[in-house]
Amino acid sequence: MANIVFIQRLWHEYPGVESIAAVLKKGGHNVRVIIEGRPKKIIKRLSKGDVAAFSVMTGMHHWALKVAAAIKDDLGLMTVFGGPHPTFFPEFINEKAVDLICRGEGEYAMLELANAVDNSGDLSAIANLWVKKDGKVYKNPLRPLIEDLCSIPFPDRSIYYAPYPFLRHNGHKIFMVARGCPFDCTFCFNEKLKEMYAGLGSYVRFRGPREIIDEIKMIRQRYPLNTVFFNDDMFIFNNQWLHKFLPLYKNEIGLPFYVSARADTITGDIVSLLKEAGCKCVSFAIESGNESLRNRVLGKTLTDQQIVDSAALLRQHGIKFATYNMIGIPGETIENVFETVDINIKIKTDYPRCSFLTPYPGTRIAEFARQAGYLETSVDSISGFSQQNSSIIKMENKNEIINIHSFFQTMILFPALKPLIKTLIKLPANILFKLWWAFVYLIIFTKSEGRRIDKMLCFALRSAGSFSEKQDVTE
Repeated sequence: MANIVFIQRLWHEYPGVESIAAVLKKGGHNVRVIIEGRPKKIIKRLSKGDVAAFSVMTGMHHWALKVAAAIKDDLGLMTVFGGPHPTFFPEFINEKAVDLICRGEGEYAMLELANAVDNSGDLSAIANLWVKKDGKVYKNPLRPLIEDLCSIPFPDRSIYYAPYPFLRHNGHKIFMVARGCPFDCTFCFNEKLKEMYAGLGSYVRFRGPREIIDEIKMIRQRYPLNTVFFNDDMFIFNNQWLHKFLPLYKNEIGLPFYVSARADTITGDIVSLLKEAGCKCVSFAIESGNESLRNRVLGKTLTDQQIVDSAALLRQHGIKFATYNMIGIPGETIENVFETVDINIKIKTDYPRCSFLTPYPGTRIAEFARQAGYLETSVDSISGFSQQNSSIIKMENKNEIINIHSFFQTMILFPALKPLIKTLIKLPANILFKLWWAFVYLIIFTKSEGRRIDKMLCFALRSAGSFSEKQDVTE
């Protein structure tokens, strides 16, 4: 059997890794996870013969490369990278510390890889993998999409819960109901992924309602579970599926749950079903309060009226809602930023969240920003903490806009403070403003997900260590 070790620095479960682990274990292989940021500590927990695997977003790949290089220097292990970054930037295979990359869905590509490692077989012809061998790179095509999601074993959470009680004891757990998205937001990789998989199967796929209910039941029997999070933007996209699933959930699970949605899919009928089944909060994206920026630049195809109507329906049925917002959009003015603040005030958002637009390389928004001269530096400088740190987009009144981020949530929750904040944002950006943002964000995040403040403080401290720019990865 092969020994696959997934390495990450963030203190949360990766659903994709759990799904791959389930398939690998069913195939007779060993899988474990190491959560750690420092290479020397990671190396101490590895053994000869292990395959070091990384699932990375753009921004986190810089850290992963440093860790992989240290692992290869010390132990000489095979390294494989999957996730969004190598999927969309397969030239990543040319990095010295990278032996293989996995593009797209990884379950059965990783199973074939593990089988080949176990049998000392040839790795160079496995679909979805690009393989570096004897000075040559073998660029294999994508295999068809997994159309029947019910054919995949339930995600294996034990790889996290056995070694990390902090994650096991967390009663708030995430479940996935679908894969794929039919929309084409310019800041998302989804558009490119659909192009990659054209002709290789149905892109948007849902798991069966009964299968999800059975998975939740299984988890509730084995681990603490008091709140369910459905982390799919497409949760209420398929009305037929939803009308089958929600009654089952109400009758057989009955736990409070939280969902994400698009504002233009929220209807009175759906909200009524959600309320009856025990939904506590719906999250949806506004992005920008300026309709032109939202649709012309970000590609959301979402009107102000749809946002207002959806919020009214949720409030009418007593379901709280969270909104996702962006600032630092190419071409955005400070007046546009205040439009985003104002629409949140208008709809009385319960839990506003705000981040800086991150123009990930390879997305349409990044290319637009580059061609239009909006970039202050290369998109390659994006890191894992860029969304809450600052923006690489050129803009007028940038200092004020950075400060608006620090007070965004405060203005929405306490509109009477808006005139005072308009004065404060003219001051230089400073650590006190950032600390205020962190304090308010923690309170809002805790309330929006029904979590305990002590648990969230613990999580925040762990996460801060994971994202610290000063973390010395050489130790």
